[in-house]
Amino acid sequence: MKFLNLWHEARANVLRKRYEDLKARIDAADPAAKSACFGVVKSSFEFLRRRYASASTAERKEVLKHASKTIHQLSDAGDWPRALGLTIIMFNLEACYLPGDDAAVLKEATDALLKEACAYPEPRPLREAG
Repeated sequence: MKFLNLWHEARANVLRKRYEDLKARIDAADPAAKSACFGVVKSSFEFLRRRYASASTAERKEVLKHASKTIHQLSDAGDWPRALGLTIIMFNLEACYLPGDDAAVLKEATDALLKEACAYPEPRPLREAG
């Protein structure tokens, strides 16, 4: 059991380091990219949070595996803003179930991004010329 706990703490450390890159990319994003990123967070977080919370350990692994595949597909297609949005969600959900200080810091940091996403203004449609 102790080995499993060490593995989970190491996982939290890796995710925390990956978060630093994610945060830098979000901070550098233009308004359209931020809107796309935060739009994914707004539209998908609650659904994924409920699904992840009610899942067994094996089902959580499958959710993470599917999300990772989707993130790679979005990124490979050039849709990195939406990939970042899904990554924010998955980091937050995974941090809830990991032990240690790194997981707590990651959870707090992604909670702040979720809050920022909810407060981010919706894009205004372009007005027709005329």
